[in-house]
Amino acid sequence: MDTLTLFEILTLAAGLIGVYVKLTQELHKLKSRIISLEKTEGEVKQMLNELLTAVQEIKILLAGQGIR
Repeated sequence: MDTLTLFEILTLAAGLIGVYVKLTQELHKLKSRIISLEKTEGEVKQMLNELLTAVQEIKILLAGQGIR
């Protein structure tokens, strides 16, 4: 095998390993971000439900004031 060919093969292998490592890191970052966003989404839904309950109570109080 020619030394230049061996050098090219080693360079290509190193490049492929580098790309694999970089893509694996990016995938891990994206998975972490998804978990964080899903947690935040749950918190937002809970706050919206609390807000809806409060608005409904206000509507009931205003309706009671209108009847009197």
